[in-house]
Amino acid sequence: MRFFVEIIAERLHGELQGDPKRIIEGVAPIEKAGEKDISFLADPKFLEAAKNSRAACILAPDTAKKELESFKNCVIYVKNPRYAFMLLLREAEKAMRPIHPVGIDDKAAVSPAAIIGHRAHVGPCCTVEAGAEIGPGAIIEAGCYIGHNVKIGARTRLYPGVKIMNSCSVGEDCILFPGVVIGSDGFGYVFNNGVHEKIPQIGRVIIGNKVEIGANTCIDRAAMETTRIGDGTKIDNLVHIAHNVQIGKGCIILAHSTIAGSVVLEDYVTLSGQSCVADHVRIGAGATLMGKSGVMSDVKPGALLCGFFAKPRAEAFKIEVLKGKLPEMYKELKKMKKIIEKLCPEEAAALEKTTDIGQKPALPARPPEKPPVPLKTETENIETKPSVYSPENK
Repeated sequence: MRFFVEIIAERLHGELQGDPKRIIEGVAPIEKAGEKDISFLADPKFLEAAKNSRAACILAPDTAKKELESFKNCVIYVKNPRYAFMLLLREAEKAMRPIHPVGIDDKAAVSPAAIIGHRAHVGPCCTVEAGAEIGPGAIIEAGCYIGHNVKIGARTRLYPGVKIMNSCSVGEDCILFPGVVIGSDGFGYVFNNGVHEKIPQIGRVIIGNKVEIGANTCIDRAAMETTRIGDGTKIDNLVHIAHNVQIGKGCIILAHSTIAGSVVLEDYVTLSGQSCVADHVRIGAGATLMGKSGVMSDVKPGALLCGFFAKPRAEAFKIEVLKGKLPEMYKELKKMKKIIEKLCPEEAAALEKTTDIGQKPALPARPPEKPPVPLKTETENIETKPSVYSPENK
């Protein structure tokens, strides 16, 4: 990376303060930037650090002109410094990223019936099956598998070891990181005669445009229809998405999240790390699940949930606070019990008969025993009626 400051200002549509011919060769945090680095100021609490920075140039908000007018080096004023810095990082990434040669590597196995687009790259040890289509400018890095009738959109990048199974589709400008598996079978079985019989999974997966999928994430194909990921959705590492899930546009799904079968995520839903969603649940647009939340029923649009089972955040936080106070509450309860014993002995005695906190329930009182039935003597057990053979009956 090597740019004149004036070129950067022009590309970012910013207002330049300082030497337009200053050369930028790197990017760095504001407190660590050197004399050839560019950095950014997005949070006012770092204003003093910016004033004392050694950075060759700082991207700053338009509102900071007065505070930075005496800065010794260059400043580019923009509306959103964080976004501008992100655009600059893209340019740095291009400079650092290895340039892949156009065409098919000699060590790749590509079917004659596959279509490879203009200026696409297929790396070594890749397999591309019959009927597959690789879009223009797509990059398929080493060791990827592209199944039968798969479609890969223009400029999409598959890092090493990605597997796209038969009949699945990936849109344009997507990024799939190492180990991603798209189109593995959904987990479906029928129990019959003591055996789990596999249900064939003959659906597919369709991934929209500008989707990013993190390393070792798995997205299962539907049993009959389509598992769908909407445009602009970003999925972190180690996420599992089951069969027939429908994910809207612009969703954020963080690491270790698990989404069970036939779940619907409407647009712009956020699942924080280790979130779990039970099957056939619908999560409304703009809803957020905080870390380790577990959802068993539908969620309203815009809701902010926390905990397992997930509750509205304010309610969940209150419950957690109360849990921490339970030992103290128990001590106070015991004090109250002693006071009652002194003031109201009879009520205290009645209280003793009930279940005490922290102790086993009192056993129910035994019913009063009946007085024993006196046993008959041997003579009392002899029949006293006269016998038919008695002389009295003659």
